[in-house]
Order: sequence, then structure tokens, then C-alpha cells
Amino acid sequence: MNGQGEGGYAVGAVVVDTVRERVGVVVGEDGPGLVCLRAPGGGARWKARSADVCAAGPMDESRARVAEVNAFRTWRR
Repeated sequence: MNGQGEGGYAVGAVVVDTVRERVGVVVGEDGPGLVCLRAPGGGARWKARSADVCAAGPMDESRARVAEVNAFRTWRR
């Protein structure tokens, strides 16, 4: 792997999985046409087709981080 996902996204890039409507961070590739993602704050990895991934905008990133904080607060109760 050369540090770039199939869609041209570098490892560490914040993207949107358009099928799952979920923001993720690129952590690698899993064969041709598949990108491995994880939530911005960590968590379980999932795979997405590179064709189903696009760059996240600032609002997408903010929304994902707020959801993580809220989930953490709920989990700690």
C-alpha cells in the first residue's frame, strides 16, 4: 500500500461512507476497490467500496465528533 486508498484518499483522511451515511477515517485498504475505515474517535473498523467513499466536509467531521462525545457521555452513565 502506498499510503493512498483506492479513491486516492491517504491513510488518516476523513471521509464519508455514502452507503452507511457514516463518517470514517481511512486506515488502509483491503484488496482492490475496498477501503478500511474506523470512526474518528476510534472503534470497530468497517470496509467500504472505494466508489462509495467521498471526502468529508467540515460539517460532516463536526457532526461525527459531537456524536462521539454524546455516545461517550451516555456510555459512562
